[in-house]
Amino acid sequence: MSDARALLQARRKESAARVSHPYATYTAAGQLRCVVCGTAVRGAWEGHIGSKAHRVNAVRAREEAAKKRRMEEEEASAAKKRRVAEEREEEEEEEEGDEEEGGRQERREEEEEGGEEGAKPGGFPADFFSDPTRAPPVRDADEDEIMEDTQAAGGDSASAPPPPATTTPAEAGTALDAEWAAFERTVLAAPAAEVTDDDRRAAFARATVFAEPAPAAPNEGMPAQSGAADGTAAATAAASEAKEETQEERRQRIEREERELIMDRMVEEERAQEEADERVSALKGRLEMLKKRREATKAKKIDRTLVG
Repeated sequence: MSDARALLQARRKESAARVSHPYATYTAAGQLRCVVCGTAVRGAWEGHIGSKAHRVNAVRAREEAAKKRRMEEEEASAAKKRRVAEEREEEEEEEEGDEEEGGRQERREEEEEGGEEGAKPGGFPADFFSDPTRAPPVRDADEDEIMEDTQAAGGDSASAPPPPATTTPAEAGTALDAEWAAFERTVLAAPAAEVTDDDRRAAFARATVFAEPAPAAPNEGMPAQSGAADGTAAATAAASEAKEETQEERRQRIEREERELIMDRMVEEERAQEEADERVSALKGRLEMLKKRREATKAKKIDRTLVG
């Protein structure tokens, strides 16, 4: 009974003395565990945190925590920069929109003002007629006022018929015929201009183009009349001879190059043979030297044996 009580008291003391450490935690069963190492601590906690494995794990955990914190700070800074950039872009877009709206409003006002200024009293814009000469005459404000006063005062007279013409159609036709007859008399009665020889020569000089004569070379660009066949045959023979000589030279050059290649190979083989002979001679010399050393060593051993 006393043993059971002692065990209970010991467990109570152990449970009462719980470890308070950032890396220490307890399971549901009350078992102490290390968060960094991920293992259960059965012995003393102080001894566990002093071990090399725990120190390495603690350093790694601190580095990972610092790295994570740094990445979070960088992400927060980048997000802040993006937010500032987006706000700036929105402000710039709003400013551009305001400027465009203001520009459109100004252009609209200018067009309205130009339309009002360009409109004539007659009711047509400045560029209404493609031919300005066909546009109606411009009336001043004074004339408009006079016309308005006249229309207001004499409304009855405006509907009255026009006054009768003072001239009859017969009289108008007679006057036109008389004017045409006078025009014909004036044209036909005009003396004809006399054309002199000087005038004809001047007109001919103006219409004629002079050029200095140039002698023409006879048979220019044409083959020779005599000996053409002989010249052609000679040229063909010379070309064939040149071609044959060229082929002969090419054959000689190839043979000369082949001989040079053969000579170069022979020289290289002789040089390689000489180098091989030199290496063999050097090896033979070393072998003779080794044999002499061995014989000297054997002689020394024999002498020592005899002396001993």
